[in-house]
Amino acid sequence: MTETKPLAEVVGQNARAHRIRHDAKLDDVARVARHYGLKWSTGRVGDLEGGRMPATLPTLFAVALTLGEVTGEPMSIADLTWFDGWVEVNPGLKVRGDALTRVLRGEPARLMARDVMEPGEAKKIANKAIEQMRADNDLLQGIGANLRIEDLEQAIHDAGVAEHRVAKELDVNQNVLATLSLHLWQSTFSAERDRRAGPDANAQRKGQITRQMKDELRSTLAGLRSGDGQ
Repeated sequence: MTETKPLAEVVGQNARAHRIRHDAKLDDVARVARHYGLKWSTGRVGDLEGGRMPATLPTLFAVALTLGEVTGEPMSIADLTWFDGWVEVNPGLKVRGDALTRVLRGEPARLMARDVMEPGEAKKIANKAIEQMRADNDLLQGIGANLRIEDLEQAIHDAGVAEHRVAKELDVNQNVLATLSLHLWQSTFSAERDRRAGPDANAQRKGQITRQMKDELRSTLAGLRSGDGQ
């Protein structure tokens, strides 16, 4: 699966194939389309089938209704956008056709790496992630060995603005920060800060606690980087 097409071309290709399969005419499509708010001539239908019309949701909805009525075979928006290849949704997003179809059939809008990259690109990123994990393990010297994977994943998932700022300041990634936080405090950085500060703490108090905790992280990191561990 290597071919790539803009979404508008995919829609046009599927609309034309559906019409021709049922021996429907351009005039038939244009006439029924007007019932659904599309003031189309046969030329406009030709623009659709040629991929020269933006694939907006209102247009796709009306076209699906039109083709279903003209041919007697119901058609969904997912049918219009199906493609066994890569679909250019916009200039900055290219996805696998089956991933787009899944979302349009009602599944949550989630994309995996394989859904947004060519296989070779996904492999490169996976290899880079593995290399990063190895580097993290070398730095952490096994202090995360007793942590539960699900706790670490949850800590990374729960990372907020505070965690991103601290990680950047300490020059570590979220995996390292989450591991250190769970090792030191059995919680995320934010959760531990809020626990120490108390429910009625003001911004100044939280700032003091934040600085103390960053010092604890720096001390731990310094020990790990020097090879002394903690």
